[in-house]
Amino acid sequence: MDSWPRDGPELRWKYEGLGKGYGGPLISDEGIFVNGEDDGNSYTICLDHNGTFRWKSPNGKEFMGFDFSASYPGTRSAPTVKGKRVYATSGMGQLSCYNTRDGTKLWTKDLMNDMNGILGDFGYSESPVVDKDKVYCFPGGREDNLVALDRQTGEVMWSAPVKKDFFAYDTPLLLKLPGRDVLVGTSRNYIHVVDRQDGTLLSTYKFEDIRYGYEHCNSVVHRDGYIYYIGCEGGGPGAYKLHLSEDGESLTEVWRNPEILNVFGGFVVVENVLYTTLETKKLVGLDTETGRVVSTIRAESGSIIYADN
Repeated sequence: MDSWPRDGPELRWKYEGLGKGYGGPLISDEGIFVNGEDDGNSYTICLDHNGTFRWKSPNGKEFMGFDFSASYPGTRSAPTVKGKRVYATSGMGQLSCYNTRDGTKLWTKDLMNDMNGILGDFGYSESPVVDKDKVYCFPGGREDNLVALDRQTGEVMWSAPVKKDFFAYDTPLLLKLPGRDVLVGTSRNYIHVVDRQDGTLLSTYKFEDIRYGYEHCNSVVHRDGYIYYIGCEGGGPGAYKLHLSEDGESLTEVWRNPEILNVFGGFVVVENVLYTTLETKKLVGLDTETGRVVSTIRAESGSIIYADN
């Protein structure tokens, strides 16, 4: 919309009863898919494009938290659709594949029991990333750290230790570089670049000053050969611009702004400006050449997207 009605846009429909959760919906030609928690269990739910319920399928126990994280129970991630299949991960690390039409479960893997993963303080939060034949997950175990599964059967295609580092709470990015396809994601202490063919670790960048209790949850953004990232509140690392070589074998820091902290909610790069929100209730724009703040406006912190200028 170029202009908005005084009372806001018209409410077309609403659906209630999804349960607790923090993941957004996934909208595709097959329908609307969202994860929700009900009575301590995880479910993937499908609505049609008019908001009418179609199906609800279980995905094991949901993450209800402990100590501080018990204040944030519920599903953590969004489903992913590829063709006639939808993939969903529960906060307890159960990754399942369903038929998009009726919710029939086709296969399931448990990131902890099947892959020796380690549950984080706030549960598994990544959304499944799928390419032509693989679905990727980060159990965070010492050996089965980053894993590629056959998206049709759920069988392990490769497993990579990736520094044997603990998982972060983000979703990785798939990139097509000259000569190879790569996955770029974060773990507790690193940004990593992995060859999608066999899991070979090509390059890493190590964060500074990561302290226990300060989580980072944003996905990286790629633009014109550069990787952008903004890390957690209170414990670093700030905003980064890194150069990614064409072969994926080097990540080199271009600039870092330690004052720009965003624990989750993300950021967007539009032309030569990076936009993000801060906990200090500001929306800021950074010059992508220098990393310096060039614009600021008062705004609540929260998720940010860019569309239609």
